[in-house]
Amino acid sequence: MALFKAIDLDLYLQKGDSQMARYLQQGIALLLCLFLIAGGTLGCVAIEEQIKAHPQTAIGAGAGAAVGLLTGGLIFGNATGTLLGGLVGALAGGVIGNVVEARSRDQTSTAQQHGYSSAQGTMVRIEAVEAHPAQVRAGETVNLNLRYAVLTPNPQQTILVSERRQVFVNGSVVGDTTLQAQRPGGTWTSSQPLTLPGNAASGGYRVVMSVKAEGTEASQQTAFTVSR
Repeated sequence: MALFKAIDLDLYLQKGDSQMARYLQQGIALLLCLFLIAGGTLGCVAIEEQIKAHPQTAIGAGAGAAVGLLTGGLIFGNATGTLLGGLVGALAGGVIGNVVEARSRDQTSTAQQHGYSSAQGTMVRIEAVEAHPAQVRAGETVNLNLRYAVLTPNPQQTILVSERRQVFVNGSVVGDTTLQAQRPGGTWTSSQPLTLPGNAASGGYRVVMSVKAEGTEASQQTAFTVSR
């Protein structure tokens, strides 16, 4: 399920159009809710309440997808981590958005699902990757979605996890970003919007997503196609 395009709610609030801002907030909450339900994450009420309480978390002006922090620590953006990298070549002039993330399962339930024991040490396993939509036009936004498990011998331990997204076209890297953040064990869903430049080259783009923690790494790839 696609995430949502950035909408500058602050612009409407500054103009005093509170009714329009309220409609936009509700629409964003619904779309994000549908995306997270598809990934097995958290409920709609918490998301809607977060956007109502912090309308500035719907980032506009080309900044990308919404970023926010729920009180339970279930969903957060790059405000709790460090986002590195950028776009070059065929994607120069595009915009990398903020990451939206959710912890859908805790350490215990994730360990049960993957048959994990502490004797295995730190484990990282990617469950799914997706570029959505798979068909886009130059100037549109594609969401690079990732779901993965990270498990540690100590259930109370928090470790540094790196999420990397690399975009290739004709064998050349045109996009490379890494989000670094401290994570407790569990299952995480992460989505980063990529807005293509208006002159993005047509054709197939390959996306490699990888997760690394304490010397353990896992990766999977997906793809999207750009047309004019």
